[in-house]
Amino acid sequence: MPPPRLDELIFPEQANHNFSRILGDLKRSNLSITNRLTSICHDAAFVDEVADALKLPLVANERCGSWYIDPVRKAGSAYFKSTDGHTGQWKFSTRRLNLHLLGLIGEHDGCVCFIYLDLQL
Repeated sequence: MPPPRLDELIFPEQANHNFSRILGDLKRSNLSITNRLTSICHDAAFVDEVADALKLPLVANERCGSWYIDPVRKAGSAYFKSTDGHTGQWKFSTRRLNLHLLGLIGEHDGCVCFIYLDLQL
């Protein structure tokens, strides 16, 4: 007996309801406080590992990433916005040029700037 084709598969309405409920439960569990705090801890550890491996100072994006960096390790602050550098985005704050970082970058031949991106699909 050949395996069924995709167009032959029929899911009852109850199955569709269960899929939706299960997907909703999964999304809610990902958004829990525990999950978010665990994610921050893992991300912060990763940032430390990268900075250690590259032997570069850490700079935090004050708009949404300063809590990822231990204040003792924070060498500077930056201000980036998610739309900075996007095509057609002509409004740009001179505050976000981050020129104050040039000395730090020159002194250490670079820096690690943590910019948090919330990629919810």
